[in-house]
Amino acid sequence: MKLRNDHIVIFGGGSGIGKAIAERFCTAGAKVLIVGRTEKKLAEAAAEIASDHLHYLPFDIADCDAHRDFFAKAEAKLGGIGGFVNAAALGAGTIGRGYEPWDITPDEWTMLTDVNFKAAFFLMRNEINYFLEKEVRGNILNLASNAACMDIRGSYGASKEAIIKWTRALGKKYGHNGIILNGIAPGATFTPMIASYAHEIDQKYERHAIERFIRPDEIAELAFYLMSDYGEIICGHTVVADGGDNKATL
Repeated sequence: MKLRNDHIVIFGGGSGIGKAIAERFCTAGAKVLIVGRTEKKLAEAAAEIASDHLHYLPFDIADCDAHRDFFAKAEAKLGGIGGFVNAAALGAGTIGRGYEPWDITPDEWTMLTDVNFKAAFFLMRNEINYFLEKEVRGNILNLASNAACMDIRGSYGASKEAIIKWTRALGKKYGHNGIILNGIAPGATFTPMIASYAHEIDQKYERHAIERFIRPDEIAELAFYLMSDYGEIICGHTVVADGGDNKATL
């Protein structure tokens, strides 16, 4: 099993799940570009991964009008683009609220949805257009969340549910062009995003049926499969990898 494409851009690759995916893909020999808003964080991640296959560029996906220009820079950096991983997002923990419908202000709603909803849609759409124009049989992997599978969604979960729906609709449509879109909806994964309640990797977490947090490298391994030559048979689907979260209803 090998990656279907080995020139990959990872938005949100400077930390957490995105960083773990970058490390896994570099280990497989892929040329990887990690992208995020903060150059310092990207440089630190690159130093930790320490691979000659890894590059980084700062960029804010909320600048939707600049997506196409950024793709050109990324293409020049990598020598081509065959895959995108869309892991950049604001967690509800960023503002301390957003999971519950009545627990968010209009300004906080705008801040979250500008990135998690608006930018996520236009990024995916522009990536598809890039592949169509270049006639590339590419891969797009979207990171959603199992918050989309819960009864109380709030702004965060609603944006992630939209990503699952877009992944399904666009995956069915553009698979005919050789463009494979899939997603992963993780449960509580041991990253800085859940640092407020996840203090140790071996800490018991009873909300998951497996009674532990998910490791970023476990999600990275799933990402590798979904973007591999074997993973092509999964097209337009989002894999819920939440360890049997008892709050999820779907």
